[in-house]
Amino acid sequence: MHINKVSFQNFRNFGRLELKFNPGFIVLAGPNGMGKTNFLEGLYWGAVLRRFPGTKLGQLMRDNELFYKINLQFHSKDEEILEIVSEREGEKYSAQGRPASGWKFTYRYNNLAVPRAKFAGHLPVISFLPEDLNLLGHSPAGRRRYLNETLSTTSAEYRRNLSEYEKTLKQRNELLQNLESESNSGQDEIWNERLAEYGSLIIAERQKFLEFVKERFEAATTALSPELTGSMIDYRFSGSPDRQGFLAEISGLGAREKEAHGTLIGPHKDDFRLSWLDREVIGYVSRGQLRSYTLALKILEREYIKDKLSAQPVMLLDDVFSEFDEAHQRALIDFLQTFDQVFLTTAHLKEVQPFLPVNSQVYNVNDGTIIPSPFPHFPPLEGEGLREG
Repeated sequence: MHINKVSFQNFRNFGRLELKFNPGFIVLAGPNGMGKTNFLEGLYWGAVLRRFPGTKLGQLMRDNELFYKINLQFHSKDEEILEIVSEREGEKYSAQGRPASGWKFTYRYNNLAVPRAKFAGHLPVISFLPEDLNLLGHSPAGRRRYLNETLSTTSAEYRRNLSEYEKTLKQRNELLQNLESESNSGQDEIWNERLAEYGSLIIAERQKFLEFVKERFEAATTALSPELTGSMIDYRFSGSPDRQGFLAEISGLGAREKEAHGTLIGPHKDDFRLSWLDREVIGYVSRGQLRSYTLALKILEREYIKDKLSAQPVMLLDDVFSEFDEAHQRALIDFLQTFDQVFLTTAHLKEVQPFLPVNSQVYNVNDGTIIPSPFPHFPPLEGEGLREG
């Protein structure tokens, strides 16, 4: 699977942009702040309807514009097209002058309007961002986000269940925060039932994914760092994983949750744990070993998506190459060469070039413009030659 053509209009710092691509490595090179990450985010948002960490909806539109458009043409078994058009509705702005709300979205698949639920999932994409390098040191929220993004890529049902769970959780928490209202046992029961229904479905899908990873995790990790024999990954539940057990626990937490002003158990509180020789890895292993664990998770994420969808995802790699030592850089490139197509950004092309296939497509990015460039021929590093693609 690969993206053939990308068109942006008024997205981020791009006015009008139209580019055609072949399979293989696409390298976006240029100084920081010129639009490399913005371009990757456009691919990510246009394919799976998920933003990069920290991005707000209002930041996706170019300043002083009223709409933006993303159009992605890609090849799976046939030629397919995804398109998002987002329009600003009304004059609604935040205190900082950015649009605060009032957005209208139109989603099209193969030129036909479709609901949001049927838009994502046609073009599977994996992102590898600088934030991912700290995945294991993040708060549990970062690891839950990783689970949600991986599973949303493979399952429309997971996306729907997650959306319903989040809506239910928000409504239930609003009731818990309203301390002046009298408890309505009938209403409480309805929200508890819905939370248990969608929560148990989410947990079941997370368990399947983590079981897939668990069976392969030690082999993937030791292939990168042989000393990490004995590494394990496990799901940490905040409550019961099955629907009836979840419902029984949530129904018995009324007083504590009213005091806490929020829902105390459920997939929004769950986490997963990595251990080595029965010790939690955080604070125990080196920075380089943490990089091995993160790369192993990405390798297994690709295997899971390919197994579930019978399709090769597109890879988006945002300036993380320099974060690895030479041995792991080679392992990363070997991993990337298993994809049909990779979009890779770098501010230091000379450092990346010795590891790239010679048929890589190189583009210079400068202040919202992206221009094709010949493959660079820097003098090879000592003992290095160009790789053949």
